[in-house]
Amino acid sequence: MGLLIDIGVAKTNKYASRESGDTAEVVERPTGGFSVVLSDGQGSGRAAKSLSQTVCARAVAMLKDGVRDGAVARGVQDALFASRHGQVSATLEIVSVDLRTQELIVSRFAEQPLLLSHGDEHDLVGIGGNPAGRYALARPFVIRRPLDAGLRVVVVSDGIAESGRRCAGHNFDLLPWAAAVPPESSAQETADNLLAAALAHDAEKPYDDMTAVVVRIDRHDGGSNLVRRLSLRVPVS
Repeated sequence: MGLLIDIGVAKTNKYASRESGDTAEVVERPTGGFSVVLSDGQGSGRAAKSLSQTVCARAVAMLKDGVRDGAVARGVQDALFASRHGQVSATLEIVSVDLRTQELIVSRFAEQPLLLSHGDEHDLVGIGGNPAGRYALARPFVIRRPLDAGLRVVVVSDGIAESGRRCAGHNFDLLPWAAAVPPESSAQETADNLLAAALAHDAEKPYDDMTAVVVRIDRHDGGSNLVRRLSLRVPVS
């Protein structure tokens, strides 16, 4: 019996805005495994989208070249600071399942927390960081965990982290939400559940772009027929 890598992404744009400032990409690592890159560009609309796409594209290119995650995050941060002189920032989240080291690795420049779960245990980590591009010589927040069935990491853009601030008077709380999600839920089901909960917290009119990324490690008994599947569903207005 081996391990199963399960990745799910759910996102939506700010209410009354046609363009989302969040960009998410999935890339296969040359040394084995996969990485998910999420960036939220400063502001919203077309300018934010262009920025987040640039950040993601640079990170993805370096990951494809085999550069280690921490170095990728630093390289993107330094390039953004050098080109924009600290006047423009973007969050950067790299969640990797590295089959060479048998680790789950998260490297990030972000202020909002991420959720790390293992079975029924849930922790918020990485609170109080800074986005990329704001300070010279900034370092990413990095966590590493051995691959194990039941391990799950959830990263969100600030649209989810801060949902409800204006409607409910407080930010969305990931811990009670995580405790209510069945541990056997797939990554996509979990991401969809989280996005729906955040939208409800903003009265179905999101104040900012929202993206949820879930990476889950489970067990599989697929025998010799190891089929990989990747799906994408994008509504176009």
